[in-house]
Amino acid sequence: MTTFRFLTIFLAGSVFAGVLHAQEAQVEEIPQGSINQDVRVVREYNPTVSDAFKINEMPEQDDAGVPVPEFSYQLSGRALVGAPEVVPLIPAKMAREPRAELMNSFAEGWLGNYNLVGGRLLYNIVQNESYALALRAGHESSLGDIEVDDSDEDADYHHTTAGLYMRHFFKRNKTLRLDMDFSNFAYRYYGSSKLDATTPYVPTYPGSVPPAPGTVDGAELLPDPKQHQTAFDLSLGFGNQILDGKGTRYDLMMGYGTFGNATGVKENAFNYRGDFDFVMGEVGVRLETAMQHASTNVPSGEMPYLYDFAKRQQTLVQVNPAFVKRGKKAGLKMGLRLAAEFDELEDNVYVSPDVSADLLVAEGVLFLEGGITGEIMPSTYRGIMEENPYVSPDLDVKTAFHGVRFFAGVTGNFTQETSFTARVAYNVFHDEHFFVNRSFQPFGSTSGFDRVHNNMFEVLYDDGRMLEVSGEFKLRFSQQMDMLLKGTYYGWDLDSLEHAYHKPDMKVGFRMNYRYDEALSFFAGINLLGSRMAKVPGLENGEDALSLKAVYDFNLGAQYRLNSRWNFFGELNNVIASRYNRWYGYPSFGINGRVGVGYSF
Repeated sequence: MTTFRFLTIFLAGSVFAGVLHAQEAQVEEIPQGSINQDVRVVREYNPTVSDAFKINEMPEQDDAGVPVPEFSYQLSGRALVGAPEVVPLIPAKMAREPRAELMNSFAEGWLGNYNLVGGRLLYNIVQNESYALALRAGHESSLGDIEVDDSDEDADYHHTTAGLYMRHFFKRNKTLRLDMDFSNFAYRYYGSSKLDATTPYVPTYPGSVPPAPGTVDGAELLPDPKQHQTAFDLSLGFGNQILDGKGTRYDLMMGYGTFGNATGVKENAFNYRGDFDFVMGEVGVRLETAMQHASTNVPSGEMPYLYDFAKRQQTLVQVNPAFVKRGKKAGLKMGLRLAAEFDELEDNVYVSPDVSADLLVAEGVLFLEGGITGEIMPSTYRGIMEENPYVSPDLDVKTAFHGVRFFAGVTGNFTQETSFTARVAYNVFHDEHFFVNRSFQPFGSTSGFDRVHNNMFEVLYDDGRMLEVSGEFKLRFSQQMDMLLKGTYYGWDLDSLEHAYHKPDMKVGFRMNYRYDEALSFFAGINLLGSRMAKVPGLENGEDALSLKAVYDFNLGAQYRLNSRWNFFGELNNVIASRYNRWYGYPSFGINGRVGVGYSF
């Protein structure tokens, strides 16, 4: 009943917002403070590895035919790729030239070592002033082996994606959006496991009834080697764009998503988001509303000594009202984040400030910002599986709450060829989760150091604080060469845990692009990930934690554009053959590369 009353109030508030829109009140556009497009600050940086984001824009052909290396630190059994390409600006040519032939669709395929094969298609079906309809499809497979504990293990994966995207453009800058996405990621638990198949162990869950004498053999505590994650998302959105600073801005979205895996767990999710900007006198009013609901259904009687499944219903309702005042060079936002979570694990109410200010010190030279805000980070079953594919599939994770976050930043240009961003933030958080290997106690053992782990992960929780210092530097040497350097330092201070397990102390990325001529271009990228601690029972020195080696990942690539339709590319990843573990027990591929061809039509 409490949930019903709260949702009724929430929906009534949304209807009230729509009524205000219908009154056609005059509004002043609230632009983002920025120096230029290169260094534009969209929002405060969030250091937490978030859920995988659905592509919410129409597919477009990349300027380069290569699958553009992204600036990403999310490591897995597959090799890292480099930082995103910084495309140099090409000055307009004033001389008369024949009009270039424009193609709006693109297909490419590639082959590589570790038995890698892949391809993708971006096809714009309809594109005119009123409609846009596009299709995206892709697949990549690898049948490679990785050495784990002095033996070769199958580390193959298969990733298939598809999407259909529609836009209908109305008059007065209104847009209707329809997005559909499908993804299937199949992989294996190839990581290290110290369980002995014939040794008896005490079952993980006291509720499960093992056979006499109250133990189970290690073979019963090993998961099925194959796993997959299958997801489908459908979202419908409607919004407008205000170009003259007059009118009411709104952006509405409703979505449905379904997710399942090979273990038999199913999750259905419903999402709503509505953002509104109004004017009340000289002060703008911004109202952000959202609701997420996830329902998880689980199998019964599936490996009872290893898994402990439980059904779960999660509902999170959020409202963020704020007053905004914008001047020519300064802006101020004063708001409050309010949320209520109804969860079978635990019900919670969250309140955090949302206050920020920015100042344009000098046009095109220096921009300052700072404030105090907060963030609610719900952990759905799907989100946790995507964050760590090797997590135990019976895991339910609590919502993390970063209740207070102080931040300050500066963005600017040294010259027309250089730009920079620097930021510092201090977080106070509750119930943050940290991944650790799942472990088991051998029967008859009385020492906790005798526990052994398998190749799956569970979580530990803790409260604490985190200092984050980040920066970005861009430099264009010439029209042919440019570079990007980006880094972040993390300082963790936890209340109970000794270490922030599997969290790095720093991340650094570097990428350089060189365009030899109109046809041939090269890139070089480096990703560095600092040391991390892993909680591993049964170490020889009597400790239960060890330091994972820092990651040094070097990448090279080249592209040759034969003409307006054909291009060829190649790339080499992990050039120095660094053996790193993103998750303990899961080493990465060594030197790996690919070559491919792309065709525009």
